[in-house]
Amino acid sequence: MGHAPIAARITAAACGITAAVTWAFADPDLSGKYLGPVSIFAGFAALALLIIGLRGKPEFLPFAIAGFALTLTGLVISLVRQTGFAPPAAAVTRAPLAVNYGMVHITRPVDGGFSPTCTTVTGTAIPPGAGALWLVVGGVVVHELTTGDDGGWRAPVRVGTDDPRDADREYDIRVYWVPAGSRPPAIPAQGRVLAEITVVKDPAKLACTSPEPTNADTPG
Repeated sequence: MGHAPIAARITAAACGITAAVTWAFADPDLSGKYLGPVSIFAGFAALALLIIGLRGKPEFLPFAIAGFALTLTGLVISLVRQTGFAPPAAAVTRAPLAVNYGMVHITRPVDGGFSPTCTTVTGTAIPPGAGALWLVVGGVVVHELTTGDDGGWRAPVRVGTDDPRDADREYDIRVYWVPAGSRPPAIPAQGRVLAEITVVKDPAKLACTSPEPTNADTPG
């Protein structure tokens, strides 16, 4: 990269780092899902620009540097988040989600996949420092979640009804953090969505096998 002026290199690297950090902390919930994949895509784009730059187009080299800087910064932030800790710069915006509200991942059903009417939702969670975690299916509070020693949780649920007209309909499955003292059925204004997936009712699995879950507010 000797053809790119040093000032251009520094500026490009700073822009890439700033882009990753700004997105990560300006919209932490959205970037929590997509920062890693976007960073990887930026790396491929940067590699293509680097090849073009080394083949006689040095004006592309600063953009390659910016892409690599975004990739490295984004992947580092994503990796740090997976450990359950927030970087110091995120003390104001990320610490509440990572520390006070807990961290949650839904492992089953698969996001975007088909789901029978009666199914079991499973996942992992770092319990919140205060308050509780609620599982909500199709806008209905199902369970207050409790985690095992390994951090796992599971909850049998009904996704919609077994009416044939419900086939192929989409349903949201969400885990909320709610403040202590709150009780179903209403999610309080202070509630935060920590995990969310969307499933499609499987038209071939509308009928439930007994015993059927009731979506009552019972421990998960």
